[in-house]
Amino acid sequence: MKTFIALFAVVAVASAIGDYHHYEPTGAPIKIVHSESHHGHDGSYKFGYESANGIAAQEQGFVKNGGSKDHEVQVAHGSFSYTDPHGHPVSLSYVADEHGFQPKGSHIPTPPPVPKELIDAYAKAASQPHYEEPQPQQHYAPQPTYKHY
Repeated sequence: MKTFIALFAVVAVASAIGDYHHYEPTGAPIKIVHSESHHGHDGSYKFGYESANGIAAQEQGFVKNGGSKDHEVQVAHGSFSYTDPHGHPVSLSYVADEHGFQPKGSHIPTPPPVPKELIDAYAKAASQPHYEEPQPQQHYAPQPTYKHY
């Protein structure tokens, strides 16, 4: 459920950013050429739409481990696509589950690969014997007792 809420938070932030630029449409409204929406009583759902200008989105979800209060998770799988202002197609697919929001798309920045030298150095370090600092031994030595006369 937390993931589901997080997904809606991302959508809300994206919507707020769009409103910040105060875009006012200048042309005719774009028609929706396909739209579907289904909701099940068990928390499952499916929706999708496509507009006349080629924007398309679809998502389906379900409740994983339903009824288990500590392990119940809303899972969503979806995708969307559109053409950017430069005429390039953009497509993104995603999964949102107990592991968070996981988007995939060729336009998403990725970190550079780890250099081979660094991988080799880590492998060499892992293959070395592990040395542990010896812990001081604590011995119990009885203390002398004194009698008071």
